[in-house]
This record gives sequence, structure tokens and C-alpha cells, in this order.
Amino acid sequence: MKRYMNKWVLLGLKVIIALVWLACLWSQTFAAPILSEAMAALYSSQVAMRWPYLIMGILFLVCVEIAFAAVWRLLSLSGSGTVFTAKAMPCVNWVLGCAAIATALTVLVSLCFLISSWHDATMPAMDYYTIALVLGVAVLAEIGFMLLMVVMKGLLRVATDQSSELEQVI
Repeated sequence: MKRYMNKWVLLGLKVIIALVWLACLWSQTFAAPILSEAMAALYSSQVAMRWPYLIMGILFLVCVEIAFAAVWRLLSLSGSGTVFTAKAMPCVNWVLGCAAIATALTVLVSLCFLISSWHDATMPAMDYYTIALVLGVAVLAEIGFMLLMVVMKGLLRVATDQSSELEQVI
């Protein structure tokens, strides 16, 4: 079967995925606990939210790790020339599922933050609105990513169908 991607491009992408995966592991171990603790120490309304934020942050990072494992599999399929087969569809479904769960977690964090810190006298209004804006932009970006992945899944389905039809003709 024909190779669809340069092996050096695939290797470069796999190195980047490995680095992102290591960054996620580091973030689960250090960054998420430190950030949730800092948020609780900085604002009185966030003390009770320290552990929920930490749990949701770690779950978000797990979603990223699983999605990148599926992307790794897609890159491997591309390298072997079998990306336009039914084997690729579960990988895309995993990426979509992880994106949906990550988006739900971001929406949940946003709602928790908006509700818990609404009347916090220790939080300046600029901090509240900035954090709310960042969370809102993150939700929009995640929804945009999911829509893009739905389109890519449709394109993969069409390419897979055409590839199998072409193989039957040949």
C-alpha cells in the first residue's frame, strides 16, 4: 500500500506528541496541584474549590493524553499506508470523545468559578472577568476543535469509502 506521509514528518510529529505527553504528566504532577492551591490561597471563595479544580484539571490532562495516543495511532497508520481504512475511525472517535469530555470539564470549571466567586470581596473585578474571559475563550476553542474534528471525520469517511471502492475496481 502507498505511504501517504514522509517518514521524517511523522517522526517529527511523534517527537512533539511525546513532548506534549511528558508536559501533561509534569502538569498532572506539579502544575495542577500548585495552581489549584494558589487559587485557593489567593481568593477566599476558591478554598472549597481547590480539590474539585485539581481533579477536573487532572481529568482534562488525561483526556489530552488519551487523544494524543489516538493521534499517535493515526500517524502510525499513515506511515504504514493504511490510514484510509476502517482502522482509523476508532482513533478519530477517541479524539472526539476526549475533546467532548475535556470541553464538558472546562464548562464545569467555568460554571463553578462563575458561581463560587461571584460575590468574593477578595477578588478584584478585573481578575474575575479576566478568568471568566479566558475560560470562555477556552470553551469556544474546544467547541471549534470538536467541530473541526467532525468535519475531518467526515472527510476520512469519504476518503476511506473511495479508497475501498478504488481497490475493488483495481
